[in-house]
Amino acid sequence: MSIVSKILSRSNLEWASIFIGFAIIWMVSGLFVQEPAPEALIEKKDAVVRVIDQKAENFSKEIVVKGFTKADKKVSVKSETSGKIIDLPIAQGTFVKKGDVICSLFVAERQANFDKALLDFNSAQKLYEEELYSSKQLQNAKSNYERAKLELDYASIKAPFDGVVDKIDLDVGDFLSRGSTCATLLDLDPMMVTGDISESELLDLTKDSGVKVITNDGQEFQGQITFISSSADEMMHTFDIEISIPNPLGKIKDGQTAEVVIFATPEPAHIVPLSILRLDEAGDIGVRVVNKDSLVEFYKVEIIQDTEKGVWVTGLPFNSRIITVGQDYVNNNEKVDIAIDYRLNTDENIN
Repeated sequence: MSIVSKILSRSNLEWASIFIGFAIIWMVSGLFVQEPAPEALIEKKDAVVRVIDQKAENFSKEIVVKGFTKADKKVSVKSETSGKIIDLPIAQGTFVKKGDVICSLFVAERQANFDKALLDFNSAQKLYEEELYSSKQLQNAKSNYERAKLELDYASIKAPFDGVVDKIDLDVGDFLSRGSTCATLLDLDPMMVTGDISESELLDLTKDSGVKVITNDGQEFQGQITFISSSADEMMHTFDIEISIPNPLGKIKDGQTAEVVIFATPEPAHIVPLSILRLDEAGDIGVRVVNKDSLVEFYKVEIIQDTEKGVWVTGLPFNSRIITVGQDYVNNNEKVDIAIDYRLNTDENIN
């Protein structure tokens, strides 16, 4: 009998037994097969960044100018007449009051001319009162007297203001011509400091701006801006500036080099570490902050000044939560968790 005939000749009972056997084997095998467990749900956590909470403070940018001291007045005291020097009563470096004699010229002939002119003038006045002189004669006598008086006065060369006799290039016995210099007189109180500032710095200051002057010998003084040029230098495009410093004791000398620190108009600003400044896609410098909704925002800032304690910038909200660590791993409008950066205390350098 062929195999096909044998299969077809099986009874229904035999076929049922076969199927039941296979079913039992399938069910038993399922007990030993471990179905894979469902994957656990992965919880996504917000990125954590370190921040400092900071309020804006009024900050005055420091504008540093290199300058030179200059006497408020520096005058060459010249002679109004000619003559031989007979006395130099004031030594170089001496302080004099207005009207003090610095150089004396020979006066013998001048004195005689003055005495005669005075006598003639007194006589002319009497004769005029007796109607023996005309008004013209009296006026001529008066003119001669005044001319002789001036010549006598010119023989004593006097200080035109209070100051220091800085230089005398003459000796007793020298002949002084009319218009020649007797001495150089300096007015050192107040002392002036001159320098120049750039166009951008010009916008940050006024005559009321605070000023500190440090001379090359280390002395420090407070000053006042008295002049700001309205016209720029054609070559350098800078503006002249002049500062006045009280100098009653003459501690500051004429011609010293000096450093002038001008405090610009105060403006609200934040101080941040230089290391946290970033560039946005447009190439603008800015700082990343966390807003009240815990979202990251980028603010463009302008650097006012880099100091030892940090960089002062403008452009941030008055109250800002500034990211100090982790700003490179977050994006704008991304929600983040924060941790306060206690390292950056107000009494520490934050750079």
